[in-house]
Amino acid sequence: MADTFIDYDETRVYGDYAIEQVARLVVGRLREFDPALHLATTALRAATDVVAGHLHAARSGDPALHALIVAREAPMREARDVVLRFAHHLESHRAGLVPFERFFVDAPDTLSHRGPVRLLAALDHVLGTLDEHRSAVRDADHWRVELAAARAALDPVVTQDRALRARDVTTPELAAARAHWLAVYDAAKHLVAATLTLSGSALALDEVFDDLAATHRADGAYDDVVPAAPDA
Repeated sequence: MADTFIDYDETRVYGDYAIEQVARLVVGRLREFDPALHLATTALRAATDVVAGHLHAARSGDPALHALIVAREAPMREARDVVLRFAHHLESHRAGLVPFERFFVDAPDTLSHRGPVRLLAALDHVLGTLDEHRSAVRDADHWRVELAAARAALDPVVTQDRALRARDVTTPELAAARAHWLAVYDAAKHLVAATLTLSGSALALDEVFDDLAATHRADGAYDDVVPAAPDA
């Protein structure tokens, strides 16, 4: 049931998304299943973190990949920071003057934890909305320059992210961690499917497990790239 083409990076992408969606959409539908759902998401969190740890170690041992990782840090930090600062700026306006909710596709605090792909899309949305409501936003010109600069700095980060993910850094420990993750993820899918069926829910499984979706919603999932899968 688990997509065996899920690569090392996508274990984090799909694992985080599933954990979040189970808590938001599935827990509470069938009270008797809630302890098992909590157990499954705890196991998935642990398995996801183990893969991430081995992946970071494997990449850090390669000077070129380590340089790519380090180069991402400042643009990502700046993009997250400007999103939060701009949100606080909008909140400082008189109530009703600025349509705050139209600026952000997710809550600003949530966006501040997103990866480069979702941050880039969020900044595009903020910039478009700012252009539409420029007259209502105090110091709009200043903020547009800051937001546009942060967005421009993210462009190479997204390109680097694809390059980073394309490099094979397989180790025996990393391959074993991914195999365990796939088993845990598969078990979580079966449990969620049973919960939805027995509770009479019409919620589609791909709302929870984004690897099943035709168009991905999870931060960091690419619709137009099918990376080579590591050996299972």
